[in-house]
Amino acid sequence: MSGVSLRRRFTRNFAVLALVVASLFAALTYVGVRHIVVTSRQSSDLQQAYVNAALVRQSIRDGVSGVPSVLSSLDTATLSTSFVRIGSTWFAGSGEASPESLPESLRLTPLRQVARQVVITNGQPVLVIAVPLSSVGATYFQRRVLTDVNSTLVRLLGVLALGAAITTVVGAIGGRRATRRAVAPLEETAAAARQVASGDLAARLPLGGRDDEVALLSRAFNEMIDLLVQRLERDARFAGDVSHELRSPLTTLSMTTELLRAHRDELSPEAREALDLLAGDVHTFQSLVEDLLEMARNDAGSDSLVIEHLGVHELVHQCVLAATRRHHLPSTTVIVAPTALSTRVAVDRRRFERVITNLLENGYRYGGGTVLIHVARIDDRVEIDVDDDGPGIRVSDRGRVFERFYRGASAGARGDQRGSGLGLALVAEHTVRFGGTVEILDAPLGGCRVRLTLPATEEESP
Repeated sequence: MSGVSLRRRFTRNFAVLALVVASLFAALTYVGVRHIVVTSRQSSDLQQAYVNAALVRQSIRDGVSGVPSVLSSLDTATLSTSFVRIGSTWFAGSGEASPESLPESLRLTPLRQVARQVVITNGQPVLVIAVPLSSVGATYFQRRVLTDVNSTLVRLLGVLALGAAITTVVGAIGGRRATRRAVAPLEETAAAARQVASGDLAARLPLGGRDDEVALLSRAFNEMIDLLVQRLERDARFAGDVSHELRSPLTTLSMTTELLRAHRDELSPEAREALDLLAGDVHTFQSLVEDLLEMARNDAGSDSLVIEHLGVHELVHQCVLAATRRHHLPSTTVIVAPTALSTRVAVDRRRFERVITNLLENGYRYGGGTVLIHVARIDDRVEIDVDDDGPGIRVSDRGRVFERFYRGASAGARGDQRGSGLGLALVAEHTVRFGGTVEILDAPLGGCRVRLTLPATEEESP
């Protein structure tokens, strides 16, 4: 039941309800009409039997010899036969039936009053009427096969069954339409929720001047999103303010550390070791502050993208070179497939550089020391793979590594490799804004492969 949609369940229930109501109506109609038809036919035949009995009584008074001819003249109705019993002698009309076809309760029992009985013979209803003729010592029997009545009832049953089927179909169609209108607000709510989940906090549900449960739900949903936006804006402002305030002392600390590293050879072994640890922590702290400030701008919506159509070959090389120089990373090999040499991508240069930098830092931080970048064009998209030779990322963690502040089981395994849990989250957010996707795969080197997929474009840079 859980796998059936609400719309289908409602439609099915409407159809079942229509079928039940139509069947009940058809049954009541059939019973009522059958009673009316049978009663009317019995009444009509009874009146005819009285008339026929009077004719037979007169014929007996005139002479028994004339009874057969009178009976034959009475059997004018289709499938109708007349009989007369005078004492123990039977006279029959022109019908094919014999006196043995009459019910024994009427045929063998002396009657003092009119009797009638419906029997089933060969699957057909037969009406038998017995009229006692006491004045002449006889009994008149009228046997009538109710074929026309049965045919009428069968046709009626077919019409009622067809009507029930049509009513069921109409009920299903009407139920589907009514359900569509009833479920539409729920589908709108689900669509708006998916928009919010994808990051579109501008999604709202229309109220439309309604004052019912649907309007109440829509109003509550909109209020929830408003509160969420307010909280995110507050958190973004806080993170931005903190990051901004930390940048100045961090810059001073970084410059001081670089100055000390210029005189590293003059220091004692213990001081050099302490300086290396300090430089690593300063670099990690700088990356954290930069990521926090970047995300704060993203959440606040204060950073508009500057989209350029750039050659992916040159762009990746430039980003790798910048990351190597600014963040003191090892040199990284970039392998570009021939299909991608003339391919362009529409990205924001600064943010794309941040994406590449974060991926390189992640590869060197958690890898074994080797990082390779592969660039290729597949149909209308560009795939950028960043491979390392580390332990990789467990399959159970791959769905969460792009969440903010999430760190896998291997994160921080060594003291010089502490991560903030923001690098891959920022990679995913920027890539999505470029219209691309990002996923975790197994690398041929044995470690982790982070694949960026971006739309390819042939447009020239302005």
